[in-house]
Amino acid sequence: MQTNPDLLAICASLKPAPGRMEPSACREILRAATTYLSRVVPNIETLDLRDAALPGFEGLAPAHHYDPAVMRVHQRIRAASGLIFSIPAYWGGVGGAFKTFVELVCGPSYENASSSPFQGKPAVVLLVGSDPFSAESGTAQLENIFEAIGVHLICELVVVPNPAATGASDAAIHALIGASAQLAQHIIKVEEGA
Repeated sequence: MQTNPDLLAICASLKPAPGRMEPSACREILRAATTYLSRVVPNIETLDLRDAALPGFEGLAPAHHYDPAVMRVHQRIRAASGLIFSIPAYWGGVGGAFKTFVELVCGPSYENASSSPFQGKPAVVLLVGSDPFSAESGTAQLENIFEAIGVHLICELVVVPNPAATGASDAAIHALIGASAQLAQHIIKVEEGA
């Protein structure tokens, strides 16, 4: 029996560009929530797509990719007990970096969902929109993407339509802490057979 789940927090924001210092709401909210949560769930690892230096999707299966980093990320996802996603939405939909990441680590297997390292993984999601329309559209797209790759969402997405709105980031941090705590409890109950 595992008392502390191994959570993988995935930040899908590429902002800011290398050498720049502007904050990313996706990254800052995720960091604040996981820092707080790590007091009670110490096994939280972060995968930041900005720093991962992964190649673009080329239609290759992860196990056959020439870049070994792809299979290492694939294995990190498989090894996690649960996932915490932080994903931006721009221009009416999910940020392209996240979709490329999914395609890269799942490969081109159109009919075999078992090739997805996300298959059956319980997860919670923060979606940060650049505007309300993008957040709303991104929510619907994420539900479809997660269904396709086999992610099991344990609660509703934490959605921030405008992170610049007064109090929006603080509210999102608290909501993501709560959702992530639910994720940890869910994993422990499943592992205990409750």
